[in-house]
Amino acid sequence: MSNRLRWGIIATGSIANQFAEGLAETTSGELVAVGSRTLDRAIAFCGKHGGIPYGSYEEVINHKDVDVVYIATPHHTHMADTIQVASAGKGILCEKPFTLNAIEAQKALDAVKANDVFFMEAFMYRCTKQTAKVREWIESGAIGEVKMVNAEFAFQAGEDWNNFRNDPNLGGGGLMDVGTYCVSLARMAFGEEPSDVNYISQKNSKGVDWIGSGQLTFSGNRSAVFTTGVGIVCDNGASIYGDAGRIVIEDPWKQHEGAKIHRYEKYTLVETLDLGITNAQLYAAEADAVAEYFHKKECPYVTLEDTMQQMRTLDRLRASAGIVFGAEAKS
Repeated sequence: MSNRLRWGIIATGSIANQFAEGLAETTSGELVAVGSRTLDRAIAFCGKHGGIPYGSYEEVINHKDVDVVYIATPHHTHMADTIQVASAGKGILCEKPFTLNAIEAQKALDAVKANDVFFMEAFMYRCTKQTAKVREWIESGAIGEVKMVNAEFAFQAGEDWNNFRNDPNLGGGGLMDVGTYCVSLARMAFGEEPSDVNYISQKNSKGVDWIGSGQLTFSGNRSAVFTTGVGIVCDNGASIYGDAGRIVIEDPWKQHEGAKIHRYEKYTLVETLDLGITNAQLYAAEADAVAEYFHKKECPYVTLEDTMQQMRTLDRLRASAGIVFGAEAKS
């Protein structure tokens, strides 16, 4: 392998474009190959971002000059895509949510371990200086023991949204699309898997989880509450409450320029930091994290166990609301 990671990207949608823009800002990696089901789309993508276009995913996955593949496909194909990339001996950065359920996640990660390759679920917000500072405040006891987390992430799409995220069979809906971030942040703040969960879903006319709210219970009867959806507008912030203070995060997910984090001791504001970044820098941080820990096969910001905890929690939240995906593996 060269000093810089040589990347392949499969799929050419919005998230793939954002990642490619970030990769271009790094010194840790370069884009080598891009695959799409339609060659014209791959050509157009490479015209903007570089790399060699291919009219299939397989040509990228098996490319001799690719070290790591960014899987930017819809999540109902992530299990099969991950197994294929792992079997080719390539490292993997896979978009979130990792799979449709924990059964699929375990099968895919079994292949990752069997082939001894790098894997990380692409929670880009976990890789930034802002999130590192939030973790530092929590782990140092700066707000005391974490007692409560309140988070929200939602946006408003029309019910005629022509997207797999608006398909009840393919893992559509708010919880799997953006609510997954809220669940991830809560688990990070408490440092454990929740002992109990509950989710209330307001479905659209297609039966998709359109707007929802959830609660996660952690040890010591501590809890997190969250609001999510693809049919509602929210502030999209988060607060972490401890018994000696609190952390207020204006933009925990995209961390846009000018967004701030605040630390309070009881009622007194004691620290405010502006660690906001551009969207390209956000994804650059993710690519750099992969490069930094590539030789260790996983990144401490989002470990394999963290991904399994995430998928088990999402399964339980869906079960509490009676949400079933027709395409998900059952065994």
